[in-house]
Amino acid sequence: MRRTAQNFLLALALVALASVPANAQDSVAGKWIFNMAGPQGDMAVEFIFEQSGSEVTGTVTLEVPEIEGTELSDGLYEDSILSFLMHVSAQGQWFSVEMEAEVDGDEMVGEAYMAEMGQAMPFTAKRAEG
Repeated sequence: MRRTAQNFLLALALVALASVPANAQDSVAGKWIFNMAGPQGDMAVEFIFEQSGSEVTGTVTLEVPEIEGTELSDGLYEDSILSFLMHVSAQGQWFSVEMEAEVDGDEMVGEAYMAEMGQAMPFTAKRAEG
């Protein structure tokens, strides 16, 4: 009887562990460092995402003197694809960048498309530790 109870508890624990997502990979919430190839060379950009269901919001830190402000909108994370709009103010004008990436655990690969410039820039990103 004691052995049966132990086996039952072990099976229950295994089922519970199997239902927990490994390393919370179904979420993009947290700090990410994006490495983007820009017209003036490579740059690292910090994004902090919050997620509620499939909706993603967040902030971006661009340390570029010409950038006056940034906003993120329309964030969505579904089926390992993250997409959002990054709005940037420079020299008194706002422009939008369409961001889309395939997320694989703590890494992502994607493109930033700027309609105003008619070009896409590739980027990679890694989730920051801590």
